[in-house]
Amino acid sequence: MAAKKSFLYDTLMPKVYGLGAAVVIVGALFKIQHWEGASAMLIVGLGTEAVIFALSAFQPHAADHDWSLVYPELSEGYDPSTNDNRFRDANKGQVNGLTGKLDDMLKNANVTPEALTNLGQGLNRLSTTTAQLGQLGEATNVTDEYTKKVRTAADSLDKINVAYSNTAAAITSLADATGDAKEYHMQVQNVTKNLGALNAVYEMELQDANTHLKSMNQFYGTLGKAMDNMTQAGKDTEQFQKQVADLTGNLTSLNRVYGNMLSAMRAPAQA
Repeated sequence: MAAKKSFLYDTLMPKVYGLGAAVVIVGALFKIQHWEGASAMLIVGLGTEAVIFALSAFQPHAADHDWSLVYPELSEGYDPSTNDNRFRDANKGQVNGLTGKLDDMLKNANVTPEALTNLGQGLNRLSTTTAQLGQLGEATNVTDEYTKKVRTAADSLDKINVAYSNTAAAITSLADATGDAKEYHMQVQNVTKNLGALNAVYEMELQDANTHLKSMNQFYGTLGKAMDNMTQAGKDTEQFQKQVADLTGNLTSLNRVYGNMLSAMRAPAQA
C-alpha cells in the first residue's frame, strides 16, 4: 500500500523551494547591479531562503522500501549456488517468493531444460529461414530493378540512335554550309578590295580638298590685305581732301589780302 502523501512537504514545498530560489537570485541581482532597493531585496531573498531551510528541517523522511521483494538477490539467505532467482529462508530452508512458484509451475508442466533448449534451437532455425526468405525477396527486388535498368538502357540506346542521326544530318548541313562560307568569304574579299579602292579615291579627294582649301585661304588672305590697303588709301584721300581744303582757304585769304592791297594802292592814285 502506498504511503500517504503530505500536502505541505510533497506538494507545496517543491514549489516553495523554486519560488524562494527565484527571490534569492533577484535579490542578489539587485545587489550586484547596485540598483535602488538592493539591500532590501537582498534581505528579503536571504530571509525567504532561511525560512525555507527552517521548514525543510522538519520534512519527514521517505519510507524505506523492501527491494528484496522485487530483487530476491538483495535478501538475506540468498543461495547463489543454484544460479536462479530463488532465495531460501535461513531458518526453514524452504523456497519462497515468486521465482519458487515459477519453478514449481514449470515442473508441473513438465518443462525441462532439454525442452527449453530444443525450443531455442527451433526459434534459431525459424530466424535463419526468415532471413533467407528476406534475402530471396531482396534478390527478387534486385532482379526487377535490373530489368527496369535494362529497359531504361534500351530506351537510352534508342535516344542515342536518334541523336546520332541528328548529328549526321547536322554534319551534312555543316558541309553544305562550308561551301556557302567559302563563297561568302570570296564576296567579303571583293567587298574589302572595293572598300580599299574607295578609300584611295576618298583620300585623293581629301588631298584635293585640302589643296583647294589652302588656295582659298591664300585668296582670302590677299583679299584681306587689299581691303586693308583700300582702307588706308581712303584715309589718305580724306587727309588729301583736308589739305586741299586748307590750301583753298589759304588761297582765298591770300586773294583777299592781295585784293585789299590793290584797293589800297589804287586809292592814292585816284586822289
